[in-house]
Amino acid sequence: MQYLEYKLITADDQTAEILMALLAEEGFDTFDQNDNTLSAYIPEKAGNETTIANYLAELQQRFVFTWSQSQFEQRNWNEEWEKSFQPIVVANTCLIRAPFHPARTEMAYDILIEPRMSFGTGHHESTYLMMEEMLGLNFNKKTVCDAGCGTGILSVLAVKKGAQHVLAIDIEEWAYRNALDNIALNGIYDQIDVELGDFSLMEGKQFDIILANINKHIVLGNIQQFFRSIQPGGILIISGILQNDIQDVEKEASNYFFQLISTRTKNDWLCAVFQNV
Repeated sequence: MQYLEYKLITADDQTAEILMALLAEEGFDTFDQNDNTLSAYIPEKAGNETTIANYLAELQQRFVFTWSQSQFEQRNWNEEWEKSFQPIVVANTCLIRAPFHPARTEMAYDILIEPRMSFGTGHHESTYLMMEEMLGLNFNKKTVCDAGCGTGILSVLAVKKGAQHVLAIDIEEWAYRNALDNIALNGIYDQIDVELGDFSLMEGKQFDIILANINKHIVLGNIQQFFRSIQPGGILIISGILQNDIQDVEKEASNYFFQLISTRTKNDWLCAVFQNV
């Protein structure tokens, strides 16, 4: 498969991270960030170079960056991330590592991950914030939905914290397969069901906790589905949104009896906890 590579050079690394999140919404599926330089990759399709160029021109009205584009055959992404992937510790409690990194016995939670792309490793603020929030919550015997599971890292943490069952959903086939691999890598087989599809897969099911590490557009479009699928008094945790998006999300969530009870931030990113009241 032919891929297009877009190299974006920004004024700072925070702008690069914001652009990474925005490009992910447009179909870019692999990223490599080095400080203020972002390499973003997307499968080549007829006509999409023009569409992408127009979108980047729109983004340049909001952010300062330059970009260039090149073409190449699909890379061995496993080999690429293995060159630079480093373990990460969340809240001095949870270690996220690749199989070739050593364990640390002082950590309460040890999660193995083969991410195959940048999102879902804990390195990005949105995933780090979500995991940091989860570490402070009671998951014992809870039913959980990981809505937009990506690598499956949040599902694994939920089970390690005592969740009775997790439904992990993602619309992307690469994420579905990656989540299955990572769940097996952590030796979890019975407590997580991974399904390929959209959030209509939640229909007819009820959850104590819904995890949604996605983006503002998808959150706003699915608040009603989350409301239908959550137990009275249940918790909805949203990440993957920017700090200046919280007012829009809170307003929409309040239409479905979700009350904002706490937030945490890192750089420009925000994680919000809502309760169904």
